[in-house]
Amino acid sequence: MSDTGRKPVSDKVSDTMKPDSQKSYAEQVKEQVTGAYDKVARDIQPEESKSTSQSAADTVTGKSSDTKDTAATHQQSFVESAKQYASSAQKSAADTLHSAGEYLSGKSEETK
Repeated sequence: MSDTGRKPVSDKVSDTMKPDSQKSYAEQVKEQVTGAYDKVARDIQPEESKSTSQSAADTVTGKSSDTKDTAATHQQSFVESAKQYASSAQKSAADTLHSAGEYLSGKSEETK
């Protein structure tokens, strides 16, 4: 049972159990919107006005949500770092090929 205006705990569980790859775009958007709304409601509703089951669910999902947010932030920074390294390697390879091309064209002119 959930408090008025809150996402039912059973919906939260079923959202988690079904992989995103099996959800339609509409289902994914609905989950994101209702999840964001519920997260805000969780944070602003005073603890003493929550039912026991809602308080327990908020405690579990709050820790899980914080962990996911932290993991997403780290994953994003790793992805950005990887992109920067790849871009740097690509530029370095292009510079090396350009230099090699200039060297070879200079060599071929000297032999003529």
